[in-house]
Amino acid sequence: MNAQPLYDLSPLASLLGLGALLAVGPLAWVYWRNRRCAPLQRLQALRLFTLFLTFDLILFGAFTRLTDSGLGCPDWPGCYGNTSPLGAHHAITAAQDAMPTGPVTQAKAWIEMIHRYLATGVGALILMMTVVSWLNWRARVRVEQASRSVELSPWWATFTLFWVGLQGAFGAWTVTLKLFPAIVTLHLGGALVLLALLGVQVVRGSTFTVPLAMTLLMRRWLALVFALLALQTVLGGWVSTNYAVLACSDFPQCQNRWWPEMNFQQGFELWRHLGVTGTGEPISFAALTAIHYVHRLMAYGVLTLLAVLAWQLSRLAAWRVHSRVLAALIGLQLVTGLSNVVLDWPLLAALLHTGGAAALVLTLTWIAASAAPDAKPAVPAMQRARRHPARADCNREAGMSTLVRPAVMMAFSQYYALTKPRVIQLIVFCALIGMVLAVPGVPSWREMGVVASACLGIWLVAGAAAAFNCIIEKSIDAKMKRTAWRPTAKGELGDRQTLLFSATLCAVGSGLLYFAVNPLTMWLTFATFIGYAVIYTLILKPLTPQNIVIGGASGAMPPVLGWAAMAGNVGPEALILFLIIFLWTPPHFWALALYRVEDYRKSGLPMLPVTHGNEFTRLMVLLYTFILLAACLLPFIYGMSSWLYLGAAVLLNAGFILHAWWLWRDYSDLLARKTFRFSLIHLSLLFAALLIDHYVS
Repeated sequence: MNAQPLYDLSPLASLLGLGALLAVGPLAWVYWRNRRCAPLQRLQALRLFTLFLTFDLILFGAFTRLTDSGLGCPDWPGCYGNTSPLGAHHAITAAQDAMPTGPVTQAKAWIEMIHRYLATGVGALILMMTVVSWLNWRARVRVEQASRSVELSPWWATFTLFWVGLQGAFGAWTVTLKLFPAIVTLHLGGALVLLALLGVQVVRGSTFTVPLAMTLLMRRWLALVFALLALQTVLGGWVSTNYAVLACSDFPQCQNRWWPEMNFQQGFELWRHLGVTGTGEPISFAALTAIHYVHRLMAYGVLTLLAVLAWQLSRLAAWRVHSRVLAALIGLQLVTGLSNVVLDWPLLAALLHTGGAAALVLTLTWIAASAAPDAKPAVPAMQRARRHPARADCNREAGMSTLVRPAVMMAFSQYYALTKPRVIQLIVFCALIGMVLAVPGVPSWREMGVVASACLGIWLVAGAAAAFNCIIEKSIDAKMKRTAWRPTAKGELGDRQTLLFSATLCAVGSGLLYFAVNPLTMWLTFATFIGYAVIYTLILKPLTPQNIVIGGASGAMPPVLGWAAMAGNVGPEALILFLIIFLWTPPHFWALALYRVEDYRKSGLPMLPVTHGNEFTRLMVLLYTFILLAACLLPFIYGMSSWLYLGAAVLLNAGFILHAWWLWRDYSDLLARKTFRFSLIHLSLLFAALLIDHYVS
């Protein structure tokens, strides 16, 4: 094995030819079965067959992993430089004689190479699917079903082809890096992404798929469950590749304890070879226990959330088939997961557990791709039907179902809306940048815990300030089209409810920051709450057109809070980040105020376009973008960043100045909207560049 080079490309051409031959059979069968169908229907049949073979490939990959056949051929892409184990018979026999139970045996070599043959065949099918997609697209072939076009963009197939190529690279690294745990886990995760990509194309490309209505809240719930399932699947791959399944052989306890001895730092050290730490020392049993037990604990939560999703879907006639499939897979995962623990990891249970995870990913993809967007999720279905009776009749004739929001979900949606989620996301993102920049190098696990606590605490207090703002400005919000939907403006939530909600969030968030982070961060965050909810909302906003300029200090605090959370002080670097956001805020909000000027005029707020006019405001936007450019150069001048950030800052600020220049020279509401949207992109990418520069330089 030591004499064999890791990469031997001599059999590559023959392997590609073999993959093409393996694809010929399915292609011929698909064409013959659908020879009288339209081109798009034949393409859909090819997608469906490719999806089926990809699922099989994932199962066979799990079988390869579970039988320890991943190094059955220790080079890539062939086996000891041959197309099949037949040509490598002598080399395999010698390795097997030296280590009869080692990684290289005749059986393991065949298992590994069959896995590679199947992968090559699937790649050939996806290549053909991409070619046919582009040919159909160019010919503008369309199939209409119930007045709905089902032609799918060929970029879906193109990206799938790119992804399967990336999967091939990870497969090669799995072998050449000798089952490096992080690579093996990413290889599994990439396979599930490939399955989801094909699943979307099958569902969206079907002529028989009728979109089913789903509210925005349910879509967000589905996205959350999907994200947690993806994380849980990656954790499962981490358990398997580290051979940690049997670290806990009893249930519900582990090693007869509810909280066994665990070493999280070793267990979740990502960049290391199999069985050893980054320093080359053997990994401890406590580390394997940590890997196993984290996967088990998270399984409780993920299965519960999946069960809630299945229950919600089961209450709706149009989604009952989906809910039943989901419920069956939840049961399968529960049974096979327990079997792996109490029955000492039997092969069949382990295969079914991997297959169940892949099927869950595919099922959630099916649900997400089948959902039709609800443009106005806050308006109940019956109310929409009364407003647009003709549209409601049309939906009934088309067989569209309406998702009825449960009362609990409705209440959650109303309270969640009070926190102004989009604004909070940007606040937490900026605070997170401040936290990361305050720590030299990669944060340790202890520091990651502080980061998580600080992000949650800042989110809670910022949400409390937003909710309090909704109480103060409910009469103003009701007059403005942009904010009239808020629960306080519509009278759906009273002042007492909102105030109690705000106080609860503030108290919980402040307590979390005080005890889990540090008192300085808590007091700075509370001061920001007072600055936004009281000084800005009650005093500045209704009294002066400079409200955004002065009140922008509250909005500029997140990176300072993040810095204080990790460093325990407020250094010059944090103040530079504060200055950037402080100077970014006026042109950002004034661009919004320009195309919302009538709303602000009706509300009686003295925003700059109302008090000083459109032309003066446009000039202020332009001038502030030049001042902002100078502030954005300070991280480089002070030594916080390198040339990488400087280049990004110059380009982003040039784009902002260009938008402001166009706005000043030739105003339109469309240009104002574009400037406002670009300002969001500007700040996000600027801080992202600062973060990347922090690790690269």
